[in-house]
Amino acid sequence: MKPQVPKYVTIKALLQARWEREMLRGDRLPSEKELCEQFQVSRATVQQALALFEQEGLIRRDQGRGSFYIGPQEPRTRQEPSRPLEAVIRDRDGTETRVLRRGIERPPARVAALLGLPRDERVVVLERLGLVEGAPLVFIYSYLPMAVGQRLLESEAEMSQMSLASVLNDRHGAGIDRVDQVIAARLSDPMFAQELGVDVGVPVLEGERVYYAGERPVFCALSYYRGDRHYFTLSVKDWR
Repeated sequence: MKPQVPKYVTIKALLQARWEREMLRGDRLPSEKELCEQFQVSRATVQQALALFEQEGLIRRDQGRGSFYIGPQEPRTRQEPSRPLEAVIRDRDGTETRVLRRGIERPPARVAALLGLPRDERVVVLERLGLVEGAPLVFIYSYLPMAVGQRLLESEAEMSQMSLASVLNDRHGAGIDRVDQVIAARLSDPMFAQELGVDVGVPVLEGERVYYAGERPVFCALSYYRGDRHYFTLSVKDWR
C-alpha cells in the first residue's frame, strides 16, 4: 500500500499551478487565514506548504507586509500541437457545452498581461463545462475584452458553442488568424474539480490558449481536461 501524500504537499502543488496561471512576479499572496478557509485545513498545514515555496525561492515573505509571488526561475518547454484542443472536442459526437457562469470582472493578472490590458480593466468572463455523451470532459474559463465579449453575452446559443473562436470569426468578423497554445500537466483545483466530477488533486491536462488577429489578442481561454477521459497524441516526422 502506497503512503498517503501529506496534505501540505497537495496544497502546495495546487497553489503552485493556480499562481502560475493567475499571478505575476511581485503580486501579494492570499493570507494564511484565507488559505486555511479555502482548503479547510489548519494553519500549521498551510504554513508547511508556504515553507516549501520559500525553500524553492518561489515566494518571498516580508515580516509585517505579507507574502509575495516570485514564480519559477526557469522557462517551461513549449510544444506546438497541430490543432487547438477545443477543436478536437468540438468534432466529437455527443458534445454539449453548458454555460455555468458569466460575468464582467477583473481578470487574473497573468490573463490581463496575455491580453495586453491594464490590470484593473474589466473583461467578460465565461465559465463553461464541455460534456461528451453527458459525461464532463473539460472545464473552460474564457476571458474576453469588453468590445468582444459583450457580443456573446447577448446570445445564449453563441456562448454554448464549444469553439468561441469560430463564433467570433464566422458571425462577428473577429479576424482570428492564429492561436498560441501551451499544454501542461496540472492537478485539479477546488475551483473546478466538482464540476469535472473528480477529486481535488487528481491530474488534469491544462490548455492555455490566446487567440490573435494579427498581433492583437482577441481573447484568452484556460481549459482543464479530465486525464482519465482524454489523451493527446502527436505525430512527429523529425524524430531524431
